[in-house]
Amino acid sequence: MPSKTPKASKASQSPGESPGPVKTPGRRSTRRSALSNPARSPAFPSTHKIIVGIDFGTTFTGASYVSSQSSEISDIIVIGRWPGPTRDTDYVLKTPTRIAYAEKNPQIQKDLWGFQVEPGMKASSWFKLQLDESTSSPEYEDSTLEHASQTGIMQIPYGKTGVDVTADYLSGVYQCVLNVIGKQITPEALHMTPLEFWFTVPAIWSDSGRNLTLEAARRAGFAKDNLRPYDTINLILEPEAAAITALMKSSGTGLGANIKPGEGVLICDCGGGTVVSLQADPSMNGETLIAQDITTYLVTQKQPNLAFEELCVGTGAKCGSTAIDRKFYQLMSTRFGSAFDKLPMKLKGPGSDFMSAFETIKRNFGPSDNKTSYQLPLNMKIHKANPRYFDEDERLVFISKETLISLFDPVVKNILGLVRQQIKDARKEEGKDIIKQIILVGGFGDSEHLFDAFEKEFGSKKIKITVPDNPQAAIVQGAALRGIQSLRSTTRRCRRNYGYECWRPFREGVDSESNSFIHPVTSEKIAYGYVEWFIKKGEKYHENEARSIAVDVDLQEGAMERTDPLLACDLKNPPERADSDDIYEVGLITSDFEDADLSKFRSNVQNGSRHYLSSGYSLEITFGAQEGILKFQGICDGKSIGHSQIDYTKFKVERGA
Repeated sequence: MPSKTPKASKASQSPGESPGPVKTPGRRSTRRSALSNPARSPAFPSTHKIIVGIDFGTTFTGASYVSSQSSEISDIIVIGRWPGPTRDTDYVLKTPTRIAYAEKNPQIQKDLWGFQVEPGMKASSWFKLQLDESTSSPEYEDSTLEHASQTGIMQIPYGKTGVDVTADYLSGVYQCVLNVIGKQITPEALHMTPLEFWFTVPAIWSDSGRNLTLEAARRAGFAKDNLRPYDTINLILEPEAAAITALMKSSGTGLGANIKPGEGVLICDCGGGTVVSLQADPSMNGETLIAQDITTYLVTQKQPNLAFEELCVGTGAKCGSTAIDRKFYQLMSTRFGSAFDKLPMKLKGPGSDFMSAFETIKRNFGPSDNKTSYQLPLNMKIHKANPRYFDEDERLVFISKETLISLFDPVVKNILGLVRQQIKDARKEEGKDIIKQIILVGGFGDSEHLFDAFEKEFGSKKIKITVPDNPQAAIVQGAALRGIQSLRSTTRRCRRNYGYECWRPFREGVDSESNSFIHPVTSEKIAYGYVEWFIKKGEKYHENEARSIAVDVDLQEGAMERTDPLLACDLKNPPERADSDDIYEVGLITSDFEDADLSKFRSNVQNGSRHYLSSGYSLEITFGAQEGILKFQGICDGKSIGHSQIDYTKFKVERGA
């Protein structure tokens, strides 16, 4: 019988091809890694670290680790033994992303997570989707998210936020990771060895969503200063992590070795809640990766080390495999009404026997599946049920093959639409058809139905469709590879426009009188409400690249702190006025001028209060920081006045007409 949960599958080997490189603590390896060498464990060199990849997913979460002294993908150990009685095999690549609180389950004494959560317990699931509520791409957005929220699947305990639940869940993952590594190198060696964590996040997530992910991880214990001050935590985009794994394999002897310089490769990450795509596109100097979740990369070299750069902005939407689950819940509600709607989550929620059976059906559904009808156990009482849909005596739900297709097809259609658009963008960028191969990764990537749909859509266009061994592990392996080999995109494309509100000298006949004022220091007539853009959508930037904007600072005596919104826009050509409906607020930037040399500021007294004006101030934003979030710094007369802070918000900018 197929597994209900993600597990390692056997590699389909060709003559001379090695098995997939997923290594687990429970499997012997003929190679002795720097991590597991007992002679070296107690006394690591001061430069030694352990790299830990965390793939925090909507439905399942994975983790990997490797010594910083390693260099091969085969050295990466993917954790395959997760705690809990509900896993159906000893070895599984991922653990369910769900948590059961003791306060909601009187039969347990402490909070349980992952496989510890048993059928019948009240549990929270899909809470990752609540970390980012600003995902765009409305064309591909899934309307069933609202219905899923109403059914209780995405609901969280009263008094808690999505960040709270995520932190509580990740604290269990954190302790599990420490226990697994500690058993291999001894707790003493672990205590003295820095851990470098790499968390994966969807490429389409907003700055706020990324920041909340870091906040939840730190609250869970990852790189918490007072516990392990030498640990660090960083973010890597999910499609980029998958690309690193796929391209590393392409330079070896296993699956993917048929990727050649000059060929385009689209990597489609089909996870639980988000589908993102990465395309590797060719140029005269090498390969290109284009991500449309959005991203495009040019591989500039494969030996001795892999190097690539992003070519264009990618795209994505909340249309992963959980979208099928949401449509399934909606169907059950339509067919059975309140009899299904009022069922407790322990009978119908993620992890229940009902949904575990559906997960098995979903994973194996495809052309080779000859069944015409499927049965799912559900302890539901219903008056005069339609025998086509429910057996009251056996308590079985019936679902036909045609119905399954109707659940799959809208989701698959959205995924194919995203990929088609990426291929179109790649063609426009390079002026020719460049995508020669599509690689499917992620939990939904090994769906036979999805694979068949890709074959039918793109096979006639001479594009190869492949699925690597253990596609669920590709992202978490890539996260670890980012740490041990510093593999990354050397340049990236900005996913949105970022700007700062400013004023300009008033222009008669052009600027509105309602948006003007007389400056208290210069007595000039000023037009306010314009936006100066730091960086435009699609522009290239390097890792840790700083962009700055000169800002006229207007301060008042006794109020030396300045707060301004960081603005953003998703349009290719952003408007110049801050009151446009297309501009939104990313967060509030606060800069403290308490230590600034006010003698260098112009000043004037008005209405009994002294006002200051400095034209020598600039706000500096660092893009591409290793931590995965924006960094800010105020520069006044060439000197730093300290790092500015940003308070992320989710509110639309609302100003005058």
